[in-house]
Amino acid sequence: MGAWGTRNFENDGSQDWIFDLIENKDGGLVTDTLARIVNNTETLETPDCEEALAAAELVAALVGRASEDFPEDPLDQLDVLNLIGTRALRNQAIAAVNKIIAGSEMKNYWVDAGQAEAWEAVQTGLVKRLE
Repeated sequence: MGAWGTRNFENDGSQDWIFDLIENKDGGLVTDTLARIVNNTETLETPDCEEALAAAELVAALVGRASEDFPEDPLDQLDVLNLIGTRALRNQAIAAVNKIIAGSEMKNYWVDAGQAEAWEAVQTGLVKRLE
């Protein structure tokens, strides 16, 4: 995992996903990415988790609760996605984040790195911003 911190945009996967999303103007990718986690019955792999956490961060940004590390260029271009932060979309994002927190390769990475508490605090804060 190309990560340099516990925040959700402090890794290559989340950065790449958000910039690709804005460049392609594909708002449907948000729900598809979140559904990939919510509907997964196997091990949640780190690349999928990175993308789903970026998608959840985008949903929070749609309702005016962007994280401090949300990339500035995409934040200024959210309107091109034609997405609304509906309760259903927020609930889907919350479900994905909670599932990643409950058990995933990504969580295991932070446990092994001795930074699980800091990483989990970021995710708990994201859930609060989505509520």
